[in-house]
Amino acid sequence: IMKLRKTYGMEKIRLIFFSDGESEFRQFEFNARRAGVYFLVTAVAIGSILFSSVSISNRLFENKSNTTLAKTNTFLKKKVKNLQNDIEDLNQKLVVLEKDTDDLEIIAGLVSSDPDSDKIMETLLSEKDVMMASVPLDYEYNTEKMSEYLDALEARIRRAVNIQDVIEDKFLQTQKEIKYIPSIRPVQGGRITDRFGRRRDPFVERVKHHQGIDLSARYGTKIYAAASGKVEFTRVRYRLNKGYGRVVIINHGSGYKTLYGHLSKIYVKQGQQIERWHEIGLSGDTGRATGPHLHYEVWHKGRAQNPEDFILN
Repeated sequence: IMKLRKTYGMEKIRLIFFSDGESEFRQFEFNARRAGVYFLVTAVAIGSILFSSVSISNRLFENKSNTTLAKTNTFLKKKVKNLQNDIEDLNQKLVVLEKDTDDLEIIAGLVSSDPDSDKIMETLLSEKDVMMASVPLDYEYNTEKMSEYLDALEARIRRAVNIQDVIEDKFLQTQKEIKYIPSIRPVQGGRITDRFGRRRDPFVERVKHHQGIDLSARYGTKIYAAASGKVEFTRVRYRLNKGYGRVVIINHGSGYKTLYGHLSKIYVKQGQQIERWHEIGLSGDTGRATGPHLHYEVWHKGRAQNPEDFILN
């Protein structure tokens, strides 16, 4: 039972609670205005607490999100940096691959004038944005630039792979011929003391064409065949201070021949079939020579060639 009555001009609220048997009761009396103030203060306090809780929760969530984004950003930067390093490493390996490809072109006899090689180069050079320079280091985490660099590297890889495919086909076609193409230095460690072409002849004191090269070699140094072939000519007897002295000429087939002059000893005979690296004699100073050395010539289809173009070791 709740009764409302006035006391000293103020409204009060009296609450009376009875027991089940109504034998006992308790009563509480409140000032109505004061109770209203208490209720309002309590409501404001509860509202403030709820607002503060939501605000704090939002801030905590925002801080957590910012921390997560910062960690993610750091992780991505690290990944991009690693990718940059991988691209540069790939570029360095590609440079080596391109160098090896150039060497294989020489070994396979696939020169720039070869129509297959020209066709490949025309196709690759016509592709858009093909970059042949080394990859720069200023990526600045620009994924678009990195994509362009990767496209450039991919184009260079395609070029190397395509050329190697042509080289492989060429090698299979000419595998037997390569065995007979001069490709080694016939005297180990010999440096070139006189080159191919026009030079001043030390005996006649005038400019003449030198049809081979002179390689330094101590007296009695081993001389090797530059390629497989058949011994076409040997000369043991010679005139003092005349010509190349003791000479060996090897016919390698396909128009290739090599000449080895000023030998002190000859170990092969005319008509003998030999392989590359076969020891054909020893160096000397027979014939017209200023001292022990090897005079070495390479001929192709009747024309003297620069032997330096046929030394790959």
